[in-house]
Amino acid sequence: MEELKIVPESISGIQYYQIIRSQIEHEDNLINQRLSWFVAAQAFLFSAYAILLNAPSQVRLQSFATQQEILFFLIPLVAIGVSILIYITVIAAMLATANLRRLWKTHMNEKDSALLPPVQGYRQTLLLGQASPISIPFLFMTSWIVLLFKSL
Repeated sequence: MEELKIVPESISGIQYYQIIRSQIEHEDNLINQRLSWFVAAQAFLFSAYAILLNAPSQVRLQSFATQQEILFFLIPLVAIGVSILIYITVIAAMLATANLRRLWKTHMNEKDSALLPPVQGYRQTLLLGQASPISIPFLFMTSWIVLLFKSL
């Protein structure tokens, strides 16, 4: 699939930079929102799991005991599923920003782009900044997998 290289004559290089930069900021904000929701959901699920572990065994009512057993496996499965979904959306946002950076590079000449700050920071700071959004879902997912397998 061939990428279109259309920049209307009425848009200056700085305006084009601002458009690309705005889209990148939007993707960054989406990553931040997704990670905030994710951490809140994980805190809720860890709390529910801890409460379940500390709940007394419902010997008298078999239906409650069955529900406790189901929740004991269901909570980690839901948490792993949420981790996978958030991980996918974070990767998608990172791919979108990479595409925007590539679009910027293909449409601007080096002379004009040298006068402006990098559209998304320098490579080193970009990679370091992406460590957290990539690592957090993976760490939570790994924790839940360990808990799930230890409970078997």
